[in-house]
Amino acid sequence: MKLRPRLTLFTILLVAAVVVATSLSTILSFRYFLRREMTSNQKNVFNNFQQACRDALYMGEEGTIVAHSESLERSVPGLAYAVFADDSKTGAEWGGLESLERFHRQKPVCDIQEKSDEINPLSMKEIRFPGEKWRTLCQKLSLTNIRGDPREGTIFVAFNMNVLESGLRVVLDRMLTILLWTVLGVLLFGLSLAYFLSAKLTKPILILAEGAKAVGEGRLDTQIAIESSDELGFLAQEFNWMAQKLRELDHLKDDFISSVSHELRSPLAAISGYVELLQSKPLDKIAPERKDKALEIISESVQRLTQFINDILDLAKLKSGHIELKMQPFSLGAVVQDIVTLFQPLLEKKSIECTPEIPNDLPALSADDDKLRQVMTNLVSNALKFTPSGGKIRIWARNQVEFVQISVQDTGIGVPEEELQNVFERFRQVKGAREQVEGPKGTGLGLAIARGIVEAHGGRMWMESQVGKGTTVHFTIPIRPVSKL
Repeated sequence: MKLRPRLTLFTILLVAAVVVATSLSTILSFRYFLRREMTSNQKNVFNNFQQACRDALYMGEEGTIVAHSESLERSVPGLAYAVFADDSKTGAEWGGLESLERFHRQKPVCDIQEKSDEINPLSMKEIRFPGEKWRTLCQKLSLTNIRGDPREGTIFVAFNMNVLESGLRVVLDRMLTILLWTVLGVLLFGLSLAYFLSAKLTKPILILAEGAKAVGEGRLDTQIAIESSDELGFLAQEFNWMAQKLRELDHLKDDFISSVSHELRSPLAAISGYVELLQSKPLDKIAPERKDKALEIISESVQRLTQFINDILDLAKLKSGHIELKMQPFSLGAVVQDIVTLFQPLLEKKSIECTPEIPNDLPALSADDDKLRQVMTNLVSNALKFTPSGGKIRIWARNQVEFVQISVQDTGIGVPEEELQNVFERFRQVKGAREQVEGPKGTGLGLAIARGIVEAHGGRMWMESQVGKGTTVHFTIPIRPVSKL
């Protein structure tokens, strides 16, 4: 069964169970309270008759008992009799005619269980006759009248429970009818509500399922248009983010294939071409300058391939967290000076001024010398590549209490603001930047590797840039020694 009918059925059953349970509990509670109220009313009738008998006997006006009994016969539904039976030798009984008739027919006996903590306790019991059920309340009464004569007797009040329970059933039947119509209405409302809720809940799920199917079929530009603020809306946002990341990974895969193809094809083509040249005739018959040029280009191509493969391996190690750091005392000033010396011929060729500003009072650092040289070499190489002739490169460092901040600033072409968060991604290069520089083109791995090395040391790397004004790359190295990660 699909989710929508299953959810609808579950909601209907839940609503029905709640309604039925509520109805049953309401009927049982109402029946209980009606019966308790009926018993309380019967005791109130008895107490009123008892008080009337007490007043009449005290004043010596027994006829008042008869009048009160007849009044109760007319006003109290289900009253069987209300009688006072004198316990003296005369055995007189006072009550209305109908009360006395029923009293004589029943001939009740007041069996009272005497209790030490009660005087003249009230007795209540039910007596069954063929086709009838009566409830009898009785109590002994003793007093001294106004003339000083003792009077004793028993007060009897009985109710025809058949009449009362018949009225109770009528009330309960009416209530049950109302509840049945209410239940029917609630169930119809629950059915409509269940259908609406199931449609509202399953529609986004169907949209998500269609989106997932589209992504599975390769349509990575799929976006889910669900703008709710609940969990389904959050799920849709996460799905859209996932689709966007998959699209970026797909582009990254294409860029990787393109970069690898380019980086491998060019050196291999050069190596193949010059190897064929060297094999075309004996070496002693090839002009020395051509032979030296061929060997030089083959060597450069091999170095380029080796560097590219090493970059991919380094990036894989950083990604998997398997990079090993050989921590040792690190002299930042000496490393910066070595790198400036290394790039001095290229700096002079482009008439670029490179100014290192490394304070002598920097605290000692513990770091992997080779790895940080690789980071600095990459940053200075990028600055040199993207800075036009006559520009400036500035390298400086600052003590930031818990770490040393190192920065490489250039006056190059700059990076657009929207690309600042992407330049550290693998194989990611600023659009149009390759066309604005001369010489060998990068692979888009240098900054990703550099940031990975810095983060492995416990630092961080970020970039600030303005298009046409230059770029500054900052990174930090903790001052305290960092254990191998």
